[in-house]
Amino acid sequence: MRNSGPLLFLGLLLALAAVAIFALSRGSDFDHSPLGNKGLELWLQAKGIPVVRSDPHIARAPSQISLRVIPLSIGQGEAAASQANQKADDAGPQNPVRESNRYALPTLIILPKWRGSVSTEGVADKSALVDLADIGSELDKIGYSDFGFARSKTGFEAAQPQLKSGEPIKIALYQAQTFERSSLPSGCRELAGTPLGALLLRCTDNPSVYLLSDPDLMNNHGLALADNASFAVSLVTLLRRAGETRPVYLDTAGLPLDRKKPVDEGRSYERSASDFKRFFAYPLSLIWGTLILVAAVCFWRGAYRFGPALPEVSANTELSKTAAIEAMARLLRLSGNDGRMTGQFVLHLLSDKAQQLFGPGAGNEAGIARLFQRLARRDPAAAKTLHSSAQALIDRGHLMTRASLHRNLETFRKSLEQDDFRPVGLKSESSSKSKN
Repeated sequence: MRNSGPLLFLGLLLALAAVAIFALSRGSDFDHSPLGNKGLELWLQAKGIPVVRSDPHIARAPSQISLRVIPLSIGQGEAAASQANQKADDAGPQNPVRESNRYALPTLIILPKWRGSVSTEGVADKSALVDLADIGSELDKIGYSDFGFARSKTGFEAAQPQLKSGEPIKIALYQAQTFERSSLPSGCRELAGTPLGALLLRCTDNPSVYLLSDPDLMNNHGLALADNASFAVSLVTLLRRAGETRPVYLDTAGLPLDRKKPVDEGRSYERSASDFKRFFAYPLSLIWGTLILVAAVCFWRGAYRFGPALPEVSANTELSKTAAIEAMARLLRLSGNDGRMTGQFVLHLLSDKAQQLFGPGAGNEAGIARLFQRLARRDPAAAKTLHSSAQALIDRGHLMTRASLHRNLETFRKSLEQDDFRPVGLKSESSSKSKN
């Protein structure tokens, strides 16, 4: 195909764009990654515990929720620390610990353990662990300091902590991360732990705040290990108290709470580029990618084909044969050799008659000879006249004078019209009808 280079390049570019949309949309969907919390949301809902997620367009009121769950990440505490020197009314809403104390709202803060590379590369090893000093720095920003941490040296570690007396739950953690019991302040009490250290803490300074040292007890990766999923449900049930019907608030954005219950009325929001990205988030990315691939295939297919398809293969053959005959006739006329053109015409005419009677494979010398044999059985004289005139035109047409050529051609035409080459039974039947 001529000029196919730009078209192939365009098709490749569209295919790369589709792949980019798939990869970027799924890669940015942190909730579905090993470190995300989509699994926790679905698991709690399956156990009859309603869950609502943080939304930049909706401000939650403390009276609307029973428990606030905050997966702490490196850098998330900076917003709270930046407001430390402001007035209490301004600083309070920015700090989840102060909000918990202000509204007496049970709040579970889950400490970080893995770097973000785990969600993109899918590999969790010692090199992907967050530095313990960074975790201590994040806790210091929200009002907790002087905590020591311990990590397992043996890879996986199993334990059976008890959230309720007499009900141990078997858990398993990879590179388990706990609080060092020897470093706990005097006002902090261990609620659950392992032989390595404490997992869940509560301090008297912030009685509504609970600290969970290892996020693998609540994230997508860890819920699939041992009975970690049962531990997560038991922990949430314990912290939100018995008989609660209000939903659990899974706050992954660190948004401040409203002091009052929002009024159900129309709101105006400022739109940004992040809102536009939602049109390309999964699963809409599958639709966009499919449309791009279909458009690329249609464009390439339309550019590759020139004109509509011919209806039948036989039509192509007939058109090719007609074009070849017309081209040869024109060349013969230009050369002044009408005799050779007449001989070719007679030969092709006999070949077509033979194919009509004996099939497509009979358009050769054997088929023409069979045609004359068939005619000789019906009318020997007519067959002899037709054969002699045809042979003369084919063999010596280019040597005949114009008058001789015209005379032999007229003889051939009249002989050919005497018999239209129909089957014998059909011709005899038509003759008997005409006689009657």
